[in-house]
Amino acid sequence: MLKAYLEKRPALKRFLVVRFRDETLAEDLLQDLYLKLERVDDASTISNVGAYLFRMANNIALDHNRQKMRQMARDRSWVDISRSEYGSESVDEGPAADRTIEARQKLAQVSEALNQLPPQCRKVFVLHKLKGHSHREVSESLGIAISTVEKHMAKAMKFLVLHLKDKD
Repeated sequence: MLKAYLEKRPALKRFLVVRFRDETLAEDLLQDLYLKLERVDDASTISNVGAYLFRMANNIALDHNRQKMRQMARDRSWVDISRSEYGSESVDEGPAADRTIEARQKLAQVSEALNQLPPQCRKVFVLHKLKGHSHREVSESLGIAISTVEKHMAKAMKFLVLHLKDKD
């Protein structure tokens, strides 16, 4: 079977180049064909090896086209979801790259500042501001008075404001 492939390879390549108008893609598809042929167990039952090779090349080409169409549909869906039309212009609704970078830097600064807080103060802040617990829930969770929760929150907020103001 591989001997027949090597004999028909130039004709198979022409077949694929004419179909796709892309020599590099034709080479890639011929490589796929070769790999599939290596897995053929019994070639003795194939009466017309040449026709079989062209049929396999055609099937690989069809598979490639289907995959390309699915990829294009996914890409179109993504564009439809992530962009809006304003007049005749398509506008990306995602944040600009520079804003994303700024947000990541600010988040790193907040994280760094939180790590500088005393452990109990940090726990109170995380439970209240990040996890959304009420002062009462934080109080019960940590076994401290509500007034202590309020003091820790005031301390954490003051520290974060001062720390982040210095970074700007």
